[in-house]
Amino acid sequence: MVIMPDVVYDAYKSVYTEGAKVIYLTPQGKTLKQGKVKELSKEKHIILLCGHYEGIDQRVIDEIVDEEISIGDYVLTGGEIPAMVLVDSISRYIEGVLAKESIEEESFSNENLLEYPQYTRPEEFHGAKVPEILISRTP
Repeated sequence: MVIMPDVVYDAYKSVYTEGAKVIYLTPQGKTLKQGKVKELSKEKHIILLCGHYEGIDQRVIDEIVDEEISIGDYVLTGGEIPAMVLVDSISRYIEGVLAKESIEEESFSNENLLEYPQYTRPEEFHGAKVPEILISRTP
């Protein structure tokens, strides 16, 4: 089952504004990385096109899509969940959504490093203790 081009095109025309970037969420797209997220956060208007089942008629993709993005190498029933991933990752960079410090110290924000392990109370849980450095009382 493929979505017909006229249906997609009519929906696109109803929301399009000059300069809008159209992104098609598809397994064939370039895999989403943090650098792309930062780049997209600077766009004024993004239109997300989500396929379903076998996708969208190629003719309309060729006519309106600026970029194809994938969120990974696995199969989903449609592009709605990848669209949510994209919206969530981009919105973190919109001023006022998060404190600036939170964004700068997150995973993949500094030289593609992941975060360190996180701990809370109690100091011991099921025989596993938090690292000694976290409970030392030296100034």
